[in-house]
Amino acid sequence: MNKSLKLNFPRIVLLTLLICIAPIAGAFDADHLSAFTERGMELWHVPGMSVAVVTKDEVVFQKGFGKTAIEDGKAVDEHTLFAIASTTKAMVVAGILMLADEEKLSLDDPIIKHIPELHFENPMLTQQLRVRDLLAHRTGLPSTDYWSFLQNMPLEEQISRLRNVPNQAPVRTRLIYQNTMFEIAGLLIERLSGQRWHDYLTERLWHPIGMQETYGERAQTGDGQSHVMPYQYHADRLVLADWDFPADFADAAGSVWSSIHDMSLWAQFLLRDGVTSNGERLISETGMQQMFEPQQLASPADFYPTTELTKPNWRSYGLAWFQQDFQGRKIDFHTGSLSGLIAIIGLDRANDKAVIVLGNRDHAEMRHALMWDVMDNTQGDKRRDWNQEVFDLYATNADEGKKNWEETQKKRLKNTKPGLPLAAYAGTYGNSSFGDIQIVASGSDMKLKTTLIDFEMSHWHLDTFLVEHESWDMHEFATFNIDPEGNITSVNAIGHTFERVPVE
Repeated sequence: MNKSLKLNFPRIVLLTLLICIAPIAGAFDADHLSAFTERGMELWHVPGMSVAVVTKDEVVFQKGFGKTAIEDGKAVDEHTLFAIASTTKAMVVAGILMLADEEKLSLDDPIIKHIPELHFENPMLTQQLRVRDLLAHRTGLPSTDYWSFLQNMPLEEQISRLRNVPNQAPVRTRLIYQNTMFEIAGLLIERLSGQRWHDYLTERLWHPIGMQETYGERAQTGDGQSHVMPYQYHADRLVLADWDFPADFADAAGSVWSSIHDMSLWAQFLLRDGVTSNGERLISETGMQQMFEPQQLASPADFYPTTELTKPNWRSYGLAWFQQDFQGRKIDFHTGSLSGLIAIIGLDRANDKAVIVLGNRDHAEMRHALMWDVMDNTQGDKRRDWNQEVFDLYATNADEGKKNWEETQKKRLKNTKPGLPLAAYAGTYGNSSFGDIQIVASGSDMKLKTTLIDFEMSHWHLDTFLVEHESWDMHEFATFNIDPEGNITSVNAIGHTFERVPVE
């Protein structure tokens, strides 16, 4: 060994150690993340947020911002309750994995083994579908969110109507987000445990982890506990949004409420691979491996728009986790969205880091900016302004939507009128998948009514009507079909054909 190198060897080792330790000990800047969050809230007009960054053993950052409501709201703190929406799904998966550890089921069991009344339009799918397929959104079925969010349809009826829903893709060939399948996963927990899914999670998962501020439905939250109100940003102002779920409705696809304090405990549990802070293993190593193992590759169209910024080499879905590479590391994450409420949790398991964001403004996509800012290991002046980049990305996408709408308006036929008096279009229309809708006409005022939502209708051209909702940026059409005798037989609306129901 060269003498000079020999003399400098201890110094080289020390320098190397300092370089390795520096990103862990000194890279996190709490002041930066606070300012970053406040800036994002200004851009997206968010009333209240909670943000946390944790390792498996340490809460690095945990802070509330803003207020629970724009009028007479309380200051948000680490115990303020938020809807965690679809980040609920990973907790449901945890419940399934615990049942698998007890050999009450296998992830590769046919789902009809446990829920025999579940049948699909394609008989082959009924025989082929496995428990794992439900949890990985790879059934090939299209979204049936309208059952919950427009029709308030009980799960029993949803299951019966699945017989009438054609596949959008062959099973295990495409990631198609499907909330009804997670409602069925909740039913599976109930069938095998003898408890309601959220009672099972309370007893077997949340309380053992230490999560005393986590509830399966909003009605379970205590009177003395502060929770946020939901908001939408419409016509340049914040307006109170309607609740998507009734207070006493427990939906395994996304009805859980929790605090940033509890969500930090949940993230730490995941970083410890299913072990609580006192060393109790709740989920086997094999189970945790399956949770985060990629189950289905995803195309850009079936993933988040933010991939335009992060530019991953691959995209996949595990069991209730979106997955992609970022700066050479695998990131597992999931968003949650309900009317007026948002969440995101991201895990860098290899580097022992997690970030959680909760907020109360509809689709405040600064949640992505926060996650990627925390995950970004770039140092110094080369760091990106994730706040601005994410905001600009979604603004560009919104502008594209406006341009498309302007092009549609240009194609509208001028000086036409409906073929029949408006009152003739009124009535009940049914679809074997969607259920019934009502068309109501009163003078020149028309509405398309589902169980939960009244949509405004106005004449577009000929026998086509524009369908809108005041606080939604939505432009749909309803086109009525009239037979040779002048009778309305059906209407094409909301992506379905509804047959006219005869008046008895």
